[in-house]
Amino acid sequence: MNESLMPATKRELRREILRARRETYVAEVARESSARIRAQLEEHIDPWISARGRCLVIAGYSPVPAEASALAWLRRKAREGHTVILPTFEGELLGWRAWDGEESLVPSDGAKFGSEPTGTSFGTAGLADADLIITPAVAVDRSGTRLGHGKGYYDRALAYARPETRVLTLIHETELLDAGSLPREEHDVPIPEVLTEAGLEILSPPV
Repeated sequence: MNESLMPATKRELRREILRARRETYVAEVARESSARIRAQLEEHIDPWISARGRCLVIAGYSPVPAEASALAWLRRKAREGHTVILPTFEGELLGWRAWDGEESLVPSDGAKFGSEPTGTSFGTAGLADADLIITPAVAVDRSGTRLGHGKGYYDRALAYARPETRVLTLIHETELLDAGSLPREEHDVPIPEVLTEAGLEILSPPV
């Protein structure tokens, strides 16, 4: 694909996928989706966490409306003693703060951000401390290309992740697309795993 066409193509794809998401994942459908995603996390990720034999640092996110959500699962992980960190708006970078699963999240100053915690700051390099990173996305294709909201926040943030850190992206099952469906640019960080309401899919072997 001609690189000069990629930004426009991405914008069109993003707009169409987000439109479909807003129309589909509302009310009871959204609640059912969250419950199914939590069940998949419990089936596929909880055993991996238990096998580590220690409390982990888990990076997640607070979803915007209609976005795939793991917030209830993250709340339980925090109550179990794991350190859960969520992103905060810090201009061109993501900051990271701890969330204990109990405090109320506050509105973010960032456009297209969910709510934010006010706990201990891990700074903009917070993903360097994470053992598990769960990212949002607009869509992912089966070649591991992730389509975000267009600002490159997670591409920059993931540069801090350690090689051994497990990284997966959480999306709705309708947002996992055929390989090659999304244009990949040089700065795009490939995604190794995707979890949806339908289960966990390995796109490339995790470390």
